[in-house]
Amino acid sequence: MLNKGNANDLHNVVFQMRQDGDWNDVHLDNLMEDKTIVVFGLPGAFTPTCSTFQLPTFEEMYDQFKEAGVDEVYCTSVNDTFVMNAWFESLGIKNVKPLPDGNGDLARQLGLLVRKENLGFGLRSWRYAMLVSEGSVELLSIEPNLQDNCKTDPYEKSKPEVFLEEIKSHFGLNFPINEDESVDSDSQTEE
Repeated sequence: MLNKGNANDLHNVVFQMRQDGDWNDVHLDNLMEDKTIVVFGLPGAFTPTCSTFQLPTFEEMYDQFKEAGVDEVYCTSVNDTFVMNAWFESLGIKNVKPLPDGNGDLARQLGLLVRKENLGFGLRSWRYAMLVSEGSVELLSIEPNLQDNCKTDPYEKSKPEVFLEEIKSHFGLNFPINEDESVDSDSQTEE
């Protein structure tokens, strides 16, 4: 791995984005300000697991994340803005927002920038999902075996359905139903 990172200092991360024909510097600070956001990172646009499962499922579950108290969901990858925009368009993504980490600044700051030369990918983000509330990383789910040129591509902890349950638990939204305490109105008798 290239560095140890510091998840508590994400304030200087800037994404160069092409929006409506113009270049814009999007500061992570502005995205985090007075908000609770989910950012999930993945190795690359147009790759099998990312395109078939991870991004589409976050899109499908977008409203569930909103219901759990998340203001916005962002997808980041060490790809440029043109690749990210084309990828989102090809998959019909409307709700999840792209964050092109072309230089790997966010992945590096998190300590999750890895070498994937064994696949011809160069430098890429390791797969993760994080919950950031008002600039503070509250949850960070990193896939296991974090290492350069890893021979596997783990995808369990950062799955949207798994991460949503973590968020609900974090916010105290998972309420178990005790069947002994539930009352079935049809089974009551009048006296």
